[in-house]
Amino acid sequence: MITLISQFTTEAKGQRFSIYENQQFQPYEKAIYQPGARFHTSIRNYRVDELKQVVNLDSVLYDGMRIRHDKQSFIRRLFKGHALQWETNAYTIHVNPLFNIEPGKESIEGKSTFVNTRGLYIDGTIGKNIAFYTDFVENQASFPKYIDDYIRLRNVIPGQGRAKRQNYDPKSQVLDFSQATGYVSMDAGQHFNFQLGHGKNFIGDGYRSMLLSDVAYSYPYLKLTTNFGNVKYQMMWSSMTHLEREGSGDTRYPVKYAVIHYLDWNVGKRLSLGLFEAVTWADMDTLGQKRGFDWHYANPFIFFRPVEYSVGSPDNVSLGLNTKWIVAKWLTLYGQLVLDEFKADEMFSGNKWWANKQGFQIGLKTFDLFGIRNLRWQAEFNQARPYLYSYYQPIQNYGHYNQELAHPMGANFREFNTVMNYRYHRWNLRVQAVSAMYGNDTQDINYGHNIFLPNKDRPYDYGHEIGQGIKTRLTVGDISLSFMVNPRNNFNVSAGYRVRRESTDTQELDTKFLWFGIRTSLKNLYYDF
Repeated sequence: MITLISQFTTEAKGQRFSIYENQQFQPYEKAIYQPGARFHTSIRNYRVDELKQVVNLDSVLYDGMRIRHDKQSFIRRLFKGHALQWETNAYTIHVNPLFNIEPGKESIEGKSTFVNTRGLYIDGTIGKNIAFYTDFVENQASFPKYIDDYIRLRNVIPGQGRAKRQNYDPKSQVLDFSQATGYVSMDAGQHFNFQLGHGKNFIGDGYRSMLLSDVAYSYPYLKLTTNFGNVKYQMMWSSMTHLEREGSGDTRYPVKYAVIHYLDWNVGKRLSLGLFEAVTWADMDTLGQKRGFDWHYANPFIFFRPVEYSVGSPDNVSLGLNTKWIVAKWLTLYGQLVLDEFKADEMFSGNKWWANKQGFQIGLKTFDLFGIRNLRWQAEFNQARPYLYSYYQPIQNYGHYNQELAHPMGANFREFNTVMNYRYHRWNLRVQAVSAMYGNDTQDINYGHNIFLPNKDRPYDYGHEIGQGIKTRLTVGDISLSFMVNPRNNFNVSAGYRVRRESTDTQELDTKFLWFGIRTSLKNLYYDF
């Protein structure tokens, strides 16, 4: 699959999209959260032509950095340019490496860890209306114990798909895995854009998203985006994988489909409102009949509930709201609400019905805090009631490849998350703290934390509270210091230290982890769980 992602060049051709997905390195974030910018910040990734309307891209990308201006010198390519590039009036092609050499040490377990990633990405344009991107990475890695436990439980690397153990030895702690993403993008007139791709998507203004995040593995999708002034409307049709074989042998993993609509409206210079709806359904129905893609959901301008009712559908529908208020140049408030079931009489009865499946997010982000230039601070609170995102058939839950499509903690949790980033020329300091409480499921009873368990196996119908089950507390502290070598592909040299504690009434799991990395940090990988 081929996908569009862009480089920041002086003249952006085609419909390039920002390559900077990593939340630590976002040079233009301050500019798009300014009063009057009217930027649709909740739909990521961002189009470069829209970014150029509110910010000088190269100016913020190389802010405070001394750059050599030799045309084709090795030093220029190392610190500023592309590794290889071809540019004409008819097309552009850029080729850059992707890598991560990251040794580490887990002090409590005494375990040596490492990540060895090699790959490349290619992006470019064809004419004025077509742009493309593709990447591929090959990895070998050995992770800290809590991540390795997660991998053994779910059979996936967080956000990076399945892996095989070295020499196919189940006891081995060395993993081998790879991933390819990409898409092609085409403009159809002034107001329409089509993308056909294999990758991830994100809806929201927070560090997490309760609607759609980039936590899970990549998936194939088709997106249609329309933009009419202050309104942007995105429709996405996608195919997901349920990582649990039915039967034995070489049978394929079951497939499900998801359709997502999101409308974002910039009400004025400071306020934005977004309406979200999603539906998922299995490729095979409960009687074993192949259903395939349901063309009732192909219409991009409908609400799913009436369609469900008209065809007698058992599909899983969720609704959501995203909002943002730019209070001042230095402060933005944001929030989300998601509803998986809604019955007013049950919600307000106080009986704590199991299907009162709601979640929300409230947060703030600041820029140049305390008058210190390039000091960003973000804090948010996320909460999900038991059984949110789950379904009576696990294949129809709001998940893909054994990971959640929204918040990585699934459901039945409360989380406070805060991140501080400070950039000074090429240096970047990042400090993060996470404090969470969730109710884990037991071996025999589904208390609503794991969205991949059937919610029909709940212990009772009423009296459900957040934290029920095995009450678990999680704290994570993380600090890292990076030196940016080349902002063009986020080539940086970094070192960091992570402290983690997960505890119940009967046991504790502590982690202290020191690491060093030489890497290109373009995409988000989440290990803060």
